[in-house]
Amino acid sequence: METLFDNEIVIKNSESTLTDNKNDDILVIILLNKNFNFNVSRTPYDIQMYGKKMWEWVALACPNSNIKTTVCTEESEILTLIKPYLGNQKWTVVLYSDTPLISGATIEDILSYVKAKDVNVLNLPKGYVFNTEYIKNAESLISTNITNFGSKYDFFEVNSNETLYEAKHILKNRILDYHIKNGVNIEDKQSTFIDAEVVIESGAKIEHNTTLVGQTYIGKNCIIEPNSIIKDSVISDNCVVKCSYIEQSRISENMIVGPFEKIINKSN
Repeated sequence: METLFDNEIVIKNSESTLTDNKNDDILVIILLNKNFNFNVSRTPYDIQMYGKKMWEWVALACPNSNIKTTVCTEESEILTLIKPYLGNQKWTVVLYSDTPLISGATIEDILSYVKAKDVNVLNLPKGYVFNTEYIKNAESLISTNITNFGSKYDFFEVNSNETLYEAKHILKNRILDYHIKNGVNIEDKQSTFIDAEVVIESGAKIEHNTTLVGQTYIGKNCIIEPNSIIKDSVISDNCVVKCSYIEQSRISENMIVGPFEKIINKSN
C-alpha cells in the first residue's frame, strides 16, 4: 500500500535524520526556526501536527535525501549556519521548519530546475538551493531573485497560532483525501481526525466523529462507527468498532467491539 504522499521517512532525532535509498547528490538542511510568536511551552518546530512534528512534515517532502537539522533564529546568518554541515553532495537544499505544507512534487520540480539550469544559488520564497562546491567558498549570498514553485501553500509560513490553525486544517484534509482516494469511505471529513501514520485498507468505512491516532492500522472492510477513538492499535479485517476507546491493542478478524468499551493493552 502506498504511504501518505508517497513520501515515507524514518524520523530518528533532531540532530540528523537519514532515509534509506538516499539520493547521494542531495543534502537537505532543515533550519529549526525558534519563532517566539507562539504561546506554547515547547519549541515551535516540535509542535505536533497530526502525528508529526512541524519540521518532520518538511522532511517528508524530501524522502530520498540526506537530511540534517540545525536551530536558527530570524537573525541567523545562513552561510555561517550551514557551512559546518556541507558535505560532498552536489546540491544543498536549505528549507525552514515553519513551512510544513511543502510537497514532494514541488521539491522534485525545484531539483529538476537547478540541475537543468546548473545554477549556483537559487532563492526560494523561503529557503535556498546551492551548488555545494560554490557555496563552500562563498562569503555572502549574491542572488536576490526569488523563483516561485508549486502552489501558494508550499512556502506558507506557520509563524503564529492563526497560521498554525490554517496549516493544520490543510494537512487534515490532505490526509483524509489521501485515504478517500485509496478507497476508504470517510463519512464526514469535518468531524474525522486521522494522524499521518495511520494505515487504512481499501473498503473500510470511517463514520463521523472518529479519531485515529499514532501507529494505528484499520483492516479491510472494517466499520468504525461514530464516537470511536483508536490509538496505536491494530483492527483486523472485517471488524466493527461501536463507540469505543481502543489503545495499544489488537482486535482479531471479524470481531464486534462495543458499544461503550474501553480496551487498553489487550489482544482479542
